[in-house]
Amino acid sequence: MKAEEKKFYDFIMDRTKPDHQEDMKHLLAELMERKSTDKLDKMYLMSVVPRALSYLDPDSVNEVKKVVSEFSAKL
Repeated sequence: MKAEEKKFYDFIMDRTKPDHQEDMKHLLAELMERKSTDKLDKMYLMSVVPRALSYLDPDSVNEVKKVVSEFSAKL
C-alpha cells in the first residue's frame, strides 16, 4: 500500500463505527484492489458509497464525503 493509500485507509478507519470495522476493512481492500488493477471507476464508487457511509460514525460523514470526493477526482 502506497503512503497516500495508507493515509486514506487510516483516515477512513479512524472514522468507522467500532462494530463495522471489519466490514470497512473488506470494502477498503476491495477498493484498493480495484485501484491497482485499473478497475476502480466512478460508477463503482457511486455503488459502494451508501454502504460505506452506513459504516461511518455519523459525526464524520460530511468530512469523509469531502475526502472521498477529492480522492475520486484523481481517478
